Amino acid sequence: MPFQSAEAYRRFAESVKHDRRYIYDGEVTAFLDVVEETAVSRTKTIPHGIHLWRAQLGSTTRIQDEGKPEKMEVDVPFTDARMKPLPAIAGDGRANPRGVAYLYLADSATTAGSELRPWLGASLSVSQFHINRELKIVDCTSDKKRWNLRFDAEMKIVPWKPEDYESVVWGDIGEAMSRPYNPQETSLNYVPTQIIAERLRHAGAEGIAYNSLLSKGGHNFVLFDVKDADPVNFTLYEVEKVSYTITQCDNTYFNRATPEGE
Repeated sequence: MPFQSAEAYRRFAESVKHDRRYIYDGEVTAFLDVVEETAVSRTKTIPHGIHLWRAQLGSTTRIQDEGKPEKMEVDVPFTDARMKPLPAIAGDGRANPRGVAYLYLADSATTAGSELRPWLGASLSVSQFHINRELKIVDCTSDKKRWNLRFDAEMKIVPWKPEDYESVVWGDIGEAMSRPYNPQETSLNYVPTQIIAERLRHAGAEGIAYNSLLSKGGHNFVLFDVKDADPVNFTLYEVEKVSYTITQCDNTYFNRATPEGE
């Protein structure tokens, strides 16, 4: 059964965010059925034994040269207990609801650190994680975001054809998994991707891969079972550069005409 329109993800997201959160109507149920069905062709494997990265804001301290005149307190990275999430303190993530611990990893230290949106000079505790077994994950990185409405040379709307719906909708899903939000808005905006992640987990997937929009070319991974990877080292980093690029997205508005000579 195919998606019913190129707007399928947006309709689903609007419904679960603002209408029915836990008991779905027929349209949402049908949408999730198609997500599960079409995820099969997007399932890939993470090999056993590879290493991925995880970062946490902050550090701890230890006493260096205990008992000596040069004794001093130094900053050191967090270790095992702090680098793996605990259900009791797990907050809302893009794939996990509050109280459910998933493990978020990345393909590089830079990507892992960038996803935290740290400030200049911030300390980051960074670990490489060993993948403990081969994992089946749904790859949300290959379907690119596409405009749901297209226009021809005369600016008339050109609708997507039914055979394009799957790619368009999965492009929306991938973009929703990757998009950073204002921290005050994450709980609501993560609801659609949390529901999709749980449906994929129920269907047998062991994780999801998605693009990083904060680290060019980077990829993120979320594993549904925190026991599927363990840290093998711990390193302290400091953020030495933060760069932003702003792009105008609307016309400039003027308050009033400036009188000549002013």
